[in-house]
Amino acid sequence: MSGGSSQGSRLEVLKYAPDALRREITQRLRVLRAPKGRTLVEKGSRSTEVFFLLEGRAKVQLYSADGKEVTVHDVGAGDMFGEIAVLDGEPRSASIVASSSIVVVAMHAKDFMACIEHSPAAGVWLSRALASSVRRLTKKVFELSALNVQARIHCELLRLAQNGERRNGSIEVRSAPTHAELANRIGTHREAVTRELGALSEQGIIRYGRHSLIILDLARLQQTDPS
Repeated sequence: MSGGSSQGSRLEVLKYAPDALRREITQRLRVLRAPKGRTLVEKGSRSTEVFFLLEGRAKVQLYSADGKEVTVHDVGAGDMFGEIAVLDGEPRSASIVASSSIVVVAMHAKDFMACIEHSPAAGVWLSRALASSVRRLTKKVFELSALNVQARIHCELLRLAQNGERRNGSIEVRSAPTHAELANRIGTHREAVTRELGALSEQGIIRYGRHSLIILDLARLQQTDPS
């Protein structure tokens, strides 16, 4: 779907591009809309566009040889994905699947690189974005290697809380992952997640519904965060 020219002002990387280059690139942007469950990027593919998520949420996924689904992390509104393959010239390192209905802007690889090459400020912006990804993945590796399942669940709940909406002293996370999805994120099985969420509910720390998570007592949940 076209219409990228009206969305170019929402892309942070374009804010750093020279005016003439920004106008030129904006004309080539594509706006895509996809329903929940749609695969936007396939691991191993040679597609090279960079995507900017404007609305909705998506997840970065990998699959084992036996078909086990592993969610690496979530992508939210304002986030970018697909830049790794553009920067190193290798196939896509993971699949991106819509967690809800989404709106994304797709930018050609050559246009993305032109922004970075013509603007030192854009290069700094990209470096900071990549540094943030390294920090996130470093923390995830530590959790998987050093923490027990209970602590990993608590860490993931705290991450979800960061994207939640504060209401009357609580934090509501809409479109919360299912027990099975949460288990995939932290390398355990659904039964372990269900037990721990049940225990946290009994303690009055959370309330986990079918489609939402409410953090009732953030302070008590944070007591188990090793970071």
